[in-house]
Amino acid sequence: MKWTERASTDRLVIVLSGGLLFLFSGCGYFENAGSVSGTVSYKGQSLSEGSVSFVSDNGKVVTGPIDKGGRYSVSSVPIGSAKVTVSVVGADGTPPISFAGPPKSAQGTTTGPKIPVRYAVTATSGLQHSVTKGRQQFDIDLKD
Repeated sequence: MKWTERASTDRLVIVLSGGLLFLFSGCGYFENAGSVSGTVSYKGQSLSEGSVSFVSDNGKVVTGPIDKGGRYSVSSVPIGSAKVTVSVVGADGTPPISFAGPPKSAQGTTTGPKIPVRYAVTATSGLQHSVTKGRQQFDIDLKD
């Protein structure tokens, strides 16, 4: 193999390797985070809307929606202890500032059970989860 052919092959390998590294880093491959999913219920009844947020010790907030079956999934949750909040637009009282942006529906139009507003605030929710790398399940059963 000639020197010029070898140099071209080396450049191609470097470019392709760099591209793969870029691709993996964009997909969270090297990210130090976990993916948490589960169900959310209040007094034994599945919530049919709302969101679940994980707030890490360093203040990073990641949020995922609750589907009509009461299931949620949140990815890119930083590893370590996280405070957890559950928000439903139609919750009793005035909804606090949401981590997920403005609510999609108006106050009081919830189709599922209303939950106490305290679950939407990190200081009062009382919910916590120790996040590990990879996928994990964390079911949330809210009480009064």
